[in-house]
Amino acid sequence: MTGKKLGLGFFFSKFTLTSIYEAGFTRPDNRFIPVGSDDLIEYISADTKTFGADSSQIGLVSNWLVRILEQEKSAFERILTRTYARINPDRETIDVLNGDPPGDSEFKLLNSKVQHMLEKANFEQLSDDQVKTALEAGSTHGIKVKLDEESLEEMSIWVRGRSTAPYHRRTLKHPIKGETSTVQIFNRLALITRPAGEDNVQIRLFKDIPIRDVEALLPNANVSMGLRDAVMMVGSGAGAVWTVVAKVLAVGLVAASQLLWVIALPLAGLFWKVFSGYRRAIRDRDSNRAKHLYFQSLGANRSAIHLISFMICEEEIKEAVLLYTFCLDAENDGRITSESAIKDEIEKYLLDLTEIEVDFDIEDAIETVTRFDLWKDRDSLHVISIEEASSKLENHCHQGLSRNYHAGLLGIAD
Repeated sequence: MTGKKLGLGFFFSKFTLTSIYEAGFTRPDNRFIPVGSDDLIEYISADTKTFGADSSQIGLVSNWLVRILEQEKSAFERILTRTYARINPDRETIDVLNGDPPGDSEFKLLNSKVQHMLEKANFEQLSDDQVKTALEAGSTHGIKVKLDEESLEEMSIWVRGRSTAPYHRRTLKHPIKGETSTVQIFNRLALITRPAGEDNVQIRLFKDIPIRDVEALLPNANVSMGLRDAVMMVGSGAGAVWTVVAKVLAVGLVAASQLLWVIALPLAGLFWKVFSGYRRAIRDRDSNRAKHLYFQSLGANRSAIHLISFMICEEEIKEAVLLYTFCLDAENDGRITSESAIKDEIEKYLLDLTEIEVDFDIEDAIETVTRFDLWKDRDSLHVISIEEASSKLENHCHQGLSRNYHAGLLGIAD
């Protein structure tokens, strides 16, 4: 896979694998805010205990922020879907403008846009080590998982949100009733692949995927018999063959046929037991794959782009509303604050509200408030009043001043 990457994914390097169940899995920071933007705005507007009388007026600023950020999202989504159209495997329209197949420049352009989109939606890309560890976890199903690096030109996996889910399975201790434990899951997982020798890019979005099942989503993940089972089959067979040879030499050829039947039957049973266990593991894995592709799939290709662009809008609304509200509250109380202090306050507020630890993206939030010109004093984190902010945002929205914000960040024209 090396030598032909355009940046859409990671390169598979060789290093020692670590069992996910012994060493754990280091997941990316969780920047996702697990509350809907409308719910968060309504909750803050009613939270007079924290924000005083101004809380009821936060909706005025928030409503204009929503409209502006939706403008930005819609404009960027249109640019992205047009770029993707030429390499969308589900395209149903005829390309009357271009007769030649897509070139590397088009893949590079799409790559930059998709990465920007996922980062803005607070996704994090899994590193080589994290992907390899997830694959190692998949091998605990009783099969060996190996990636066919020649079948894909590029692949990247992006995740968002941390959680756990119950996992039920039969064990030796409880073969009928089974046991229930918890497994770590990704709330959202985006998989981007470009098949080797093809002119299309697959973009798929999933929900609630256990780390140990990530391998079932990868189109280039092949399975084979594990080393332990292979050794059992070969070792048992070799031992039985040697036993047969020794007995034949001892009793002569006359009794050999009878002796062969005595040994062959249990040997065949052993082979069948090991092989059937391997086939059962394959069926379980295929069942997991079918379940995830059907029940856990949120969208593919263009529909996935639409969903992720909506996520961008949601995250930026929440970040901007939270930062503006907390900065306004600090100013009204006369508190001297800083970026780190505001970040800590917001994270504690979200923890009390959701019981989930969030790594608030203070840099993104500050950038949003800055481009809407809501600072009275940027250094001291003082924002303009609600009335002034509402008037300024209304004018900003009507003129569409930041409609091409995302395109501008990428240096491309609308």
